[in-house]
Amino acid sequence: MLVGTGVDIVDINRFKKICVNPRFRAKYFHPNEQKIKVESLAGRFAAREALYKALDKQNLFNWKEILVVSNPGSAPKFEFLGALGDYAKDKNFHLSISHSQNYAVAFVVIETLHYV
Repeated sequence: MLVGTGVDIVDINRFKKICVNPRFRAKYFHPNEQKIKVESLAGRFAAREALYKALDKQNLFNWKEILVVSNPGSAPKFEFLGALGDYAKDKNFHLSISHSQNYAVAFVVIETLHYV
């Protein structure tokens, strides 16, 4: 059963200007992500924003408890820590991220693993 969908787009040039501030990276990204190149961080930022829009329990959202992980040859996926991790146990999260020279976009679909 569908829980929610979300989409977000980030202007990479604008994002680069705010991302040079280490406090910004520390506030919005897990320590494992903070040294990733800016273009990839823009996609991960868009992914988190899209996730927030898709969540039916937005009070569980915590920027640093959400990691976007990607391995060569596979789609990116979320890893959750804290309360959001407990919430996610019975759900599937589908994530798609795309980049152009100027924009990063992410789309999220959340579905339950069982029907109510």
